[in-house]
Amino acid sequence: MGKTVFLLPFLALALALEVQLSASLSVTLFPQAVVVERIPEPQGVVVVYQARGAEAIFRYHDEDLRRRGWVRVKYEVKKDEWKAEYRKGKAKARLSVKDKKGRVEVRLREGD
Repeated sequence: MGKTVFLLPFLALALALEVQLSASLSVTLFPQAVVVERIPEPQGVVVVYQARGAEAIFRYHDEDLRRRGWVRVKYEVKKDEWKAEYRKGKAKARLSVKDKKGRVEVRLREGD
């Protein structure tokens, strides 16, 4: 019984680091930044980090999606914004990361 009590906080922490958007799409939160906001959307989520280095955050989420079996089919970089589209079978997802001067906004959506 004592072991269970000690494991519960770690389990809760692990669950808090991953956001499940649907049966096929989930995202692991960037561990080196503070989450300021997490806003659910009808087909996705917006996560705002208090951080610098939007490109590193994009790379982290991009690698996380590809590790989960998503294939990147499109990639675009504009000033202070990184965008990518992914496919996994017939499912589609979009990732957008914007640098907002000390805050980084990550938007992940499933579908078209």
